[in-house]
Amino acid sequence: MQNSERGFEGMLRAWVSTPFTLPLVAIAEEYHDKIGNSIGQRLAAELGVRWYNIDMTTEERHKAGILEDQRSRPISTDDIAYRVPSDVVRERAWIEKLTSPASGTTIAICGYVHYGALVERLRADGHTVDGRVYLDCVPEIRDLPKPI
Repeated sequence: MQNSERGFEGMLRAWVSTPFTLPLVAIAEEYHDKIGNSIGQRLAAELGVRWYNIDMTTEERHKAGILEDQRSRPISTDDIAYRVPSDVVRERAWIEKLTSPASGTTIAICGYVHYGALVERLRADGHTVDGRVYLDCVPEIRDLPKPI
């Protein structure tokens, strides 16, 4: 979806045309190189704003001790998607990147498994968030328990 979904691209284009309180300075996304050139990257280049990846690299996940937990996530279906305990660590890393002093007004793109938690944590930290969801229907999100 991040590289070719026309509806998603249309929503992003409509959103960036919305006047924000402060000017848009960046588009950030949960991004993996296998995606290819994303809509967010292309739009940032068109607008002349910064694009960056908010996700942790494989090495960062390894150093944080969450690589195996992330790799053991059950495969999502049309009905159920799973959060693993270490998603919190990834989302905290994203928040650090999104709220750094130089971040400014940023559109952050992430998967629906992270959306609710990310918005909640940003708001709890006192940041203004205008949340948008592209999909009308998403699977139930289930939290997997921490290993004992």
